[in-house]
Amino acid sequence: MNFHDSVDRELKQLFDAKRKKMIIPDTVQLAMDSALSSISEQNVKKRYPHKRWRWAAAVLALFFILGAVSIYSVPTFGEMIRSLFAKDNPDIGLLRAQELGLVHNPHIKVKDKGYTLVVDEAVADPTRVTMALQLFDKKGKHDRDKLLLGDLNNIMIKDANGKELDTMYDMGYTNDFYYMVAFFNEPLQTDKITIEGNIGILGNRNEPSIEGDWNFSFDIDMREANRQTKIEEMSGSYTTPHGMTVTLKRLTRMVQGVRFELETELDAAAMARSPRDLWEKQMLSFHFETIQNEEIHSVNPRKLGFMDSLMATDHTVIGDGKIRWSFIFKYLPEHEPYRFILDGYSVAETDGSKISFKPSELIEPKSFQILTDRIEVVGTSREVSQNRDGTYETAVSFYGEMDNEIRNEEWRAYDSAGKQYDVGKRGASSLEGALADNWREGFISMGDRDMQQPYEYRITGLDQTPEELILVRQVVDKWYKDPDWSVLLK
Repeated sequence: MNFHDSVDRELKQLFDAKRKKMIIPDTVQLAMDSALSSISEQNVKKRYPHKRWRWAAAVLALFFILGAVSIYSVPTFGEMIRSLFAKDNPDIGLLRAQELGLVHNPHIKVKDKGYTLVVDEAVADPTRVTMALQLFDKKGKHDRDKLLLGDLNNIMIKDANGKELDTMYDMGYTNDFYYMVAFFNEPLQTDKITIEGNIGILGNRNEPSIEGDWNFSFDIDMREANRQTKIEEMSGSYTTPHGMTVTLKRLTRMVQGVRFELETELDAAAMARSPRDLWEKQMLSFHFETIQNEEIHSVNPRKLGFMDSLMATDHTVIGDGKIRWSFIFKYLPEHEPYRFILDGYSVAETDGSKISFKPSELIEPKSFQILTDRIEVVGTSREVSQNRDGTYETAVSFYGEMDNEIRNEEWRAYDSAGKQYDVGKRGASSLEGALADNWREGFISMGDRDMQQPYEYRITGLDQTPEELILVRQVVDKWYKDPDWSVLLK
């Protein structure tokens, strides 16, 4: 086709625009080029109908393209219209951004080695950045397993000064696109961010990699999102029976989420139970509910089937015994009152509880009660070390019903001669005995009795079964469930 007259230039602009917006399979692209090139000057001899004929031919060619795409790549259209805002991707923060007109459409389309990377939607505010990324193969079908992020590929977020803020990761959640996100524990303080994709290798671990250039970059103006940010100061303080003071501080409402801040402080007696840096190893358990006692969100509850919209959490030591906590939720009620309820907390403390037994005499399971926890030892065995260095270690198999938390506990082992060994853990745990209407109850079950898969203490360096084995819990992750405090927030 000769694109020298004005009509032909308009046709070229029309088709170029359509090509940029569509992911067209290679077979269809060739057919389209063939159809357009067949419209030759010799087919039109009369001057008057020249323009009308070309427009008609152009329309027919476009219908041919659309028909070909629908025939050759039916799933593609279904995938192309997938969105962060699809009905099966509910996210109140994203919907709020859409209502405020804060959805950015960068129209990124980068093609190399037969693969096309597309970014059509991104949302950013001081809370998080969310982006839908698709990768189409030669047939125009989205490939969900081809892009691996890490050392070789990354998607970086930078502020207005070019400072690196964070990298995005694939949240999963849907097969229709790579659900890219980045959460910020501290609200961003910038008028502009740049999303920079450094993509040079495609392929998963089960197939050869493909090297190419799918790099991209685009900016998002943050000024309107920043203007939508509102800060509400909170009040309320409470001291638990065992010496932790909890003080509510601030609520920051942003487009995609709400940041809830509070502080905790341990008194002298509590600090004495957690010397050195043990006191810094804490966990808070709380929930929000309506004035009709309906659950809104829960954090670290001892119940199953809880409501969860926590996006990010962080804590910072701000003084001796004092921690500043930050929790970012997808939303909290804005126009009606609701309650904050403190359910419990845990603190790493010194313990000293002991388990002692003779492995050769362990014919039947043996139970031990340590503080409020119960451990049932079922056997010992000599196993290949988890260090994969060719050595052996001793495994103590057991089932446990733990009232206390287990993430920060520390154990040591001693043989008959008093020699000390490090102790690791391996196995699965679950929450059991929880009540639907009680956030404080429940215990941690260590091991799976139904599957006959006990938990294991792995004693490093102990490669021979001793006459007597002593296990000492030097640090307990003490769980306190006796707080009695709620605050009405308006």
